[in-house]
Amino acid sequence: MGSVLLRNGRAMHLDGLRHGAAIDLGIGADGRVASASPPAARPAPRDAVPLAADFERVIDLAGAWISPAWIDLHVHCYWGATWLSIRPELVGPATGVGLAVDCGSAGEANFQGFREFIVERSDFPILAHLNISTIGLVAANRVCELPGPDVLDPERTAACVEANRDLIKGVKVRASKTVLGHWGMTPVHVAKATARALGLPLVVHIGDAPPTLDELLDLLEPGDMITHCFTGRITNALDRQPGHLRRVRARLDEGLWIDVGHGQGSFSYRTARHAIAAGVLPSTISTDLHNGNIAGPVWDMPTTMSKMLAVGMTVEDAVERSSAAPARFLRLEGWGRAAAGAPARFTVFDVAGGEERLPDSYGAVATIRRLFEPRYTVLGAEVRPAGRRTESGTAASA
Repeated sequence: MGSVLLRNGRAMHLDGLRHGAAIDLGIGADGRVASASPPAARPAPRDAVPLAADFERVIDLAGAWISPAWIDLHVHCYWGATWLSIRPELVGPATGVGLAVDCGSAGEANFQGFREFIVERSDFPILAHLNISTIGLVAANRVCELPGPDVLDPERTAACVEANRDLIKGVKVRASKTVLGHWGMTPVHVAKATARALGLPLVVHIGDAPPTLDELLDLLEPGDMITHCFTGRITNALDRQPGHLRRVRARLDEGLWIDVGHGQGSFSYRTARHAIAAGVLPSTISTDLHNGNIAGPVWDMPTTMSKMLAVGMTVEDAVERSSAAPARFLRLEGWGRAAAGAPARFTVFDVAGGEERLPDSYGAVATIRRLFEPRYTVLGAEVRPAGRRTESGTAASA
């Protein structure tokens, strides 16, 4: 792709630029930022393009926002190898996402296939959290990934991580009654010890107890993450157990991360509203996209972000927790910097008025009146058109 000038944008969470600052963003043919400056005054005649001679293409953004590229920290895209997974292209730039993280689809025994057949063939970046189960989510939720002790092999898991440090950013365990069964906390302790030894965060799925949220909070350390933080599961929901909100808020101050991970059965409007009103905001926003929820109730990243506006978050907070914050969690230096020489990684979007009635994971419906509408995903010099799946009308009938 040749060089491109993105004209007439507005900055959001771009380093060194105030919120709402007008910006012309030039990207060289090498895929790096060439210039980031306030728009030049339009010369006469009206159709003349400032700086056009310096770039092969010019795209007028008409006042749309530019943020660091959105990152979806929780997807399942090991297509063809795990039952729940969807094709990688369904979780990426077509919906404004510049980087996706597969959250535990693969374990150490099948990670090489994920690397070779998914990551290395993808036209956008994909990272992973490695499942503590050696087999990963091959047939979840039909066959449990933790049927017995043979699927826990910390030594092989560590060897897999060391051989794939460029891709593996965390260790994943599903800590709910339906997965752990009679094991109790044993797999969670094994996952935590393995993650600690490797210097990686532990990413914990929560659901029905046991284990309880209190048991997990006792184990987790700063830098670790709980995903499905606004689940409506009775035993873990933040709006049903006195003291949970206070304790989670204290742990957030210490450095614990909590992630939305909407999913097919893990996001409750009621829980989210209650927690956010009490000052417990998610550290990151993610979808948990897979084949059971891509046609609803999740659809995509911008629709999930839009739901967060309906439960009390601001536009600025939702964008930060979908771009800069997950980049920090993944320790990605300079993600989406609008500075000369930085790799170009941006999402261009509008926040439009509208009215869509969208369900949470439990059938409760909310009317969403502000909607994130991605326009482009910028990866290097490639500027890809983007949009929401629910624009097709699917969501309106839900």
